[in-house]
Amino acid sequence: MSQPTIIIIGAGPGVGYETAERFGRAGYAVGLIRRNVEQLDAFAAKLRTLGVHVATTAATAHEPQELAAAVTELGRELGGIDVLVYNVPGPLREAYGPIIDTPLSALQSFLTLRVVSALAVVQAGRPFLEQAKGSVLFTSGRSDRNAYAGTGLIGTPQAALRMLAQHLHDELGPAGVFVGYLPLDNPPLYSDPELEKRRTDIPEGFSLPERVVASDVADKIFALNQARDVFDRPVRSSVRIEP
Repeated sequence: MSQPTIIIIGAGPGVGYETAERFGRAGYAVGLIRRNVEQLDAFAAKLRTLGVHVATTAATAHEPQELAAAVTELGRELGGIDVLVYNVPGPLREAYGPIIDTPLSALQSFLTLRVVSALAVVQAGRPFLEQAKGSVLFTSGRSDRNAYAGTGLIGTPQAALRMLAQHLHDELGPAGVFVGYLPLDNPPLYSDPELEKRRTDIPEGFSLPERVVASDVADKIFALNQARDVFDRPVRSSVRIEP
């Protein structure tokens, strides 16, 4: 391969885009996957103005086989996969509330988005990753180990994702593939304040005294990929929000 490559699943305007830009500035060719074609095109155009080689494929994490096929397609188009980032949070805005009242279909949907599709993309990317001795990096949240009130629908799949990632770390390690897991303290702030005001993926009235920042998460993902030294690397809040 003429240059290293990264594929980002869940390439949204926060962590997904910031990670693409961070790796792109370091010389990586970037593959982006999300279901919104218009946003994919916009992100790709912005990255190309920075001189980044970009390839995109539209696919949804609601369909694991579709997502796996997209990873294979981009892996072939880019000539390999050095880094695979799974950054699919699910529809957080509708997810807060008592788990006892949660429709079973909602939990099934989150488990597909957060766990089943995560395994599907690693299985699809495995031949490329083993050839490159690459990395798989998962973003998640601290509800994977803390039963914060109202986060049962979010935290239960996150806990399953953490266990899945740990097994993948242990099983793929002997083949030279590193698997890392980055739980975030809270939904990360977008770098663009105006875009942050218009976002629709967190509940109305959501407020915390401190927040994680998407660009900081991207830096942590890049650093973990470089160091490959620890499986679980939490990302702490770094910005205080003025009341």
